[in-house]
Amino acid sequence: MSDLRKGEKMKEKSNLSKTIFRSLLIKTQYAEDYALTLQEIYSDVESVPHFNDEEILLENWGIEFFYLDTKKQIEWTVILALMTFINQTGCEVSYVLTNQTLKKFAIMQENRCLGKKQLIVSDGIEININEVKDEL
Repeated sequence: MSDLRKGEKMKEKSNLSKTIFRSLLIKTQYAEDYALTLQEIYSDVESVPHFNDEEILLENWGIEFFYLDTKKQIEWTVILALMTFINQTGCEVSYVLTNQTLKKFAIMQENRCLGKKQLIVSDGIEININEVKDEL
């Protein structure tokens, strides 16, 4: 592949963070399966008690970490993977999720893709999402 083609591929990938607006989201089995797998990974990472004094290995997922900060970064990476999946595929998955943290982020991204205005409020512990109506 020529350097020009490589540059074009890299340029395309840099736009992955932009919201793709859609009139509706689709429901598919593969999207449900993917979201449930991410939820299982997230729940496994989130539920591990951690005291910064031993290495943690989650064999099912090949995830290994030592520091609490790394654990938080892995959790956030799973959230971003879910949000990016929703944005790129246009699939709705929030209805299959039971983990409230992941569900809120999924709803947030689904609303964003549908062009819905929303007010997101966090106190550092909980996140609340409220749909904003246009006032006349």
